Amino acid sequence: MMQRFLSAPLKALFTLTVVGLMMTAPLLRADIQQQRQTYDQAMAALKTGQQQRYQTLLAGLRDYPLYPYLLLESLQQRVKTASHQEIESFLISYGDLPFAQRLKNDWLLRLVREGEWSLLRKHYDTASQSAELDCQLTLQNWREGNQSAAMARAAELWTVGRSQPNGCDPLFDRWRAAGGLTEDIAWARIREALLYRQDALAQYLVRYMPNQTALAELFVNTATKPEGLAQSERFRPSATRPADKLADIATVALRRLSRDDPARALALWPSYRDLPYEQADRLAITRDIGVRMAKRHAPEALAFMAANDPQMADDQITEWRIRLALRTGQWQTARQLTRNMPATLSQQSRWRYWQLRSAQLARPEVGELREEYADLANERDFYGFLAAERSNQPYALRHQPAQVDPAVFARVSKTAGIRRAKEFYARGQVVDARREWYHVGKVFSREELIAQAVMAREMEWYFPAIRGISLAQHWDDLDIRFPMAYQQPIKAQAAARQLNSTWVYAITRQESAFMSDARSHAGATGLMQLMPATARETARRYKISLNHPNELLLPERNIALGTAYLSQLNSMFRGNRVLASAAYNAGPGRVRQWTREMPTIPADIWIETIPFDETRTYVQSVLSYAVIYGQKMGIRQPVMEQHERYLEAYRP
Repeated sequence: MMQRFLSAPLKALFTLTVVGLMMTAPLLRADIQQQRQTYDQAMAALKTGQQQRYQTLLAGLRDYPLYPYLLLESLQQRVKTASHQEIESFLISYGDLPFAQRLKNDWLLRLVREGEWSLLRKHYDTASQSAELDCQLTLQNWREGNQSAAMARAAELWTVGRSQPNGCDPLFDRWRAAGGLTEDIAWARIREALLYRQDALAQYLVRYMPNQTALAELFVNTATKPEGLAQSERFRPSATRPADKLADIATVALRRLSRDDPARALALWPSYRDLPYEQADRLAITRDIGVRMAKRHAPEALAFMAANDPQMADDQITEWRIRLALRTGQWQTARQLTRNMPATLSQQSRWRYWQLRSAQLARPEVGELREEYADLANERDFYGFLAAERSNQPYALRHQPAQVDPAVFARVSKTAGIRRAKEFYARGQVVDARREWYHVGKVFSREELIAQAVMAREMEWYFPAIRGISLAQHWDDLDIRFPMAYQQPIKAQAAARQLNSTWVYAITRQESAFMSDARSHAGATGLMQLMPATARETARRYKISLNHPNELLLPERNIALGTAYLSQLNSMFRGNRVLASAAYNAGPGRVRQWTREMPTIPADIWIETIPFDETRTYVQSVLSYAVIYGQKMGIRQPVMEQHERYLEAYRP
């Protein structure tokens, strides 16, 4: 409980306080239940237009934590007619509500319509910024005599890759009439629109280049049909086709082509490599073509990336140069790259590991490098754990419970947002509770975030606890970061499916961080983030009851289905957790594709060169989390079992 986080002199005071609260708890419970009922009635009255009943009920709720939500709902209904003073007073008192910004934005637009510029400027801030408000304020500044600054801002607002709101039209009309729109600015916006694939907008913008219409049309046509770059004679510099403009055309067209066919873009590159690109554009082309080809493990991408980023100016390109060298067995190249990479990368545990590993692969005579690996083994991550195994060192877990000053804990507990979050949580409105919990955390100091995480852990509210301790970058409390949640169903289902419980825990921790109602944008649901179709098929195959998709939100049902599906993947990939974990994230079809006709390869190299960044991180996290859960459960769990350390081509 909370006492383990308090200093000794305050434990007795904490105990006496708890006893006092217990004596008054029945009275408090009765009072809060009545307030909850009254709140629901007041909200219902407000939404059905019963103003007199609403006002009567509201009077008895001033000390109820959710009282501001009634005021907010009332003002949102009356935002066009409520007095400015009433809205301003509400925002001063309750501007910390998650939805207060929506009310404020609506009010600011009203201030524009009513010409209340002084009040608008008083309340306009970064959180309120929108293109429409920005345009309106810029236009007003122009009216007040600040033409030069207003024209410069109008150019910035106009030169974007998407359509701006209609409310910006008066500003843009005035700006164009004043001669602000040049053909160079029009060209810049066409370029932005084409990069955003806003082709209709780009075609519309051609009208603003009357002296270079043919060149602008060439730009749009080439970007929309980049295969036209194959006719390289059309893109020779001339008086009507300046080299810098051709560089823009090639930049956009090659980048767009690379998304669908990077190999073709690479084949076309020699015809365009000598154009006068800005460095940022050359690096962007190299990322879009070279990195995509590297993710396909195409050896020819190595020379392309080296030629276009010889100084290792771009971290993503540098990383994939190393990965491609590793995957294609070019050990000496990998060794040289890891030794010469910029400090921003070379100090990371990932590349410290590959400096040592590539040295061993390039020169086997260097031996085990145990002393060097021992230094890296102090890191508590995937690479540190691998280094620990290579140097025969213990895993560096270094668990240290978070220590919270009781005064800080009390201050956080009394914060209005925390009180509202706890009340939503008590009412079973978990989504609203999380929204308040996260919103108030935005203004907390690091010490307060740690206190908030400790508070969530004491509530067994696992995901907000994990999230909060991570935001505070306090990595040493492994009880908060890796809770032993849902022990009974996880251990039971792991045993029933003959799976290592450390692995099931690691998958669940990585998938949802124990948020039982988690739903991804793709539709994955629950603790083990099952897609509905996968859940239905797994339920049918293993005869597990699943009558409705919402049953995936039931922890025990979700764990039963998740472990059954994990067991299926485990069998499919012959008990190899590396491949099965990758399949759980990216799908078994992709993993079969990634391993088809693959030569036998060390597992650490295969993991490092997984094409999907998300899946690479996922597999590394799962394998390292399993080590941590093994330590917590008293199980010796290596990063990879002996049979998992080399991977062979998948064969059904």
